[in-house]
Amino acid sequence: MLGYRHAFHAGNAADILKHSVLIFCLDYLGRKDTPYLCIDTHAGAGLYSLTDGYALQNREWERGIARLDAGAPDRAFPVLPAMLERLRVLARNFRPDAEDGGRYYPGSPALIRALLRPRDRAVCFELHPADFVVLTHVLGTDRRFSLRREDGFAGLKSLLPPPSRRACVFIDPPYEMKEDYKNLPRSLAEALRRFPTGLYIVWYPLLGNRDAALPETLIGLYRGNRCRAELRTASRTDRGMYGSGLVILNPPWTLKAALESALPVMAGLLGDGCGGWDLQWESPA
Repeated sequence: MLGYRHAFHAGNAADILKHSVLIFCLDYLGRKDTPYLCIDTHAGAGLYSLTDGYALQNREWERGIARLDAGAPDRAFPVLPAMLERLRVLARNFRPDAEDGGRYYPGSPALIRALLRPRDRAVCFELHPADFVVLTHVLGTDRRFSLRREDGFAGLKSLLPPPSRRACVFIDPPYEMKEDYKNLPRSLAEALRRFPTGLYIVWYPLLGNRDAALPETLIGLYRGNRCRAELRTASRTDRGMYGSGLVILNPPWTLKAALESALPVMAGLLGDGCGGWDLQWESPA
């Protein structure tokens, strides 16, 4: 697990999907005066250089945030949907403090920091020692944050329910180890037992050589309002990731229309001619 570095993938199509939804949900929670808690179980380094280091090896950001930065691709999408425009504007705000002239992409902790209000709080878990050092530097002395070099799956339950009874839990594991596929449902089930009314956003990869049952398992853990959104950006093969998805429990009611608008644009903009999308929205009978 400690070999995984998200910097290789920073700003790619999966980040566009997960981060646009995370921003939408935090904006929604911020409409009420009551403070909320945001929990990031696999925070990563928080901010990633796109002009130096790991991101240059695969340059996945060129097929992600770079295309979003370029705006609507053709007449089929003359204007970016509000959800994508919101991410594009926020991401453009992240520029280097140093004089290196480089470009950076914000990870989930940096985006959370940009959206938290004074009374809101956040907890970020990250196990990788090098990423944790960077994360500490990125968030600095922001007292709204608690940073923990711990396993997010194990640490989540101790934070629920929050005192305000309002929380967004963002679960974005690397899936580098097979145990992640077992630990995730267990951790989510325990979190739901303690705090069933929380807003949970769970990311998963679409991999040809992996068990496709994970999203169904996650959806099956909860019988309230829930949805599954998937974005495909490549043709399915037995090897490699051809897309990714989100399972969202207790989603904002306004998210359905936002995803119906944004997913086709993401598929067209990021899919290289073979993009596709699915949206499953379920409510209790």
